[in-house]
Amino acid sequence: MATVKCFHGFSPSTVYASLLCIILLGACPRVAHALQQKQGRPLKTQEFFCHTGYTTHDCERRIAQLKAVLVQYPAGAPKRWSWVIVSSADWQPLTQRLQLNGESPAFSALTERETFLEDALFLAQPVRTDELVRRFGTPFDQLLSFAVSHELAHAICHGGSEANANRVAKQLRDGKYPDCGANMKSPSPIEELYLHSQPSGLHRF
Repeated sequence: MATVKCFHGFSPSTVYASLLCIILLGACPRVAHALQQKQGRPLKTQEFFCHTGYTTHDCERRIAQLKAVLVQYPAGAPKRWSWVIVSSADWQPLTQRLQLNGESPAFSALTERETFLEDALFLAQPVRTDELVRRFGTPFDQLLSFAVSHELAHAICHGGSEANANRVAKQLRDGKYPDCGANMKSPSPIEELYLHSQPSGLHRF
């Protein structure tokens, strides 16, 4: 899968401000705070949010599902990483606003240390869920794990190609400690140029 090219014509500060507005205006802060107090040690440096439209109960359920997936992996996201769950009804408007491919159910802003996940990964929904299952050739009950491990691979390896993210994601799902590979430690001049041309380090599942 290719790196997402987005935010064309926006400065990094504008992108960051936009992402913060999306989170702060629509999150469930009380739920996130309460769960933060209860979460286990492996996730203590992670933050979890729900976008608008969620009840406290539904938000808690989604975050619990996400945490259950994250704790299975031998390595987690870097410190102070945020995970934002967005309803499928709001997913298309959000991705359109950020000039992303709405067909993808997840994306990460690496510089801002944020990952966004569509609700269809958590709860089966007519049409959209069937579309994701066909698109990625993955049963519904494995979609969340595939999406999270892929975005986690980008976070752990600080970007990298989609092929490398797929490889590292499989390592995580297999319970192996991730090996980002030599290319991640010393990118070629061409890779350096390509990476620096990406405005905000966004990747998609």
